[in-house]
Amino acid sequence: MTIDCIVQPTVSQGEIKTTGLSVAGRVTEVALNAVTWTALPPTPLDGRNAISIQNLSGTQIKINYDPTIATYTGVVMNNEAERFYDITDSIIIYAKAQAGTPTITIEELS
Repeated sequence: MTIDCIVQPTVSQGEIKTTGLSVAGRVTEVALNAVTWTALPPTPLDGRNAISIQNLSGTQIKINYDPTIATYTGVVMNNEAERFYDITDSIIIYAKAQAGTPTITIEELS
């Protein structure tokens, strides 16, 4: 018995982007507070495709995508935590401290 298979080519639509460091990198220290959401970093690296948020501040922080939220609501980042995202410079991440004015470190790759 013979079975013939016909393979139809698939057509993909969209955009292919390189992730990781291919153009530039930048490290920024950002001071937070317990009252307002702060953009991470205040000015994104042009062409960013990845970001790392490192909290070695001794204080818990939370991250969020909406700076209009009045409460301390978001993804928990305890002290000594680090998060990595493949993310463009058009998406802004915000952070707020549980208490005090801790400084965290942001690394961006383009």
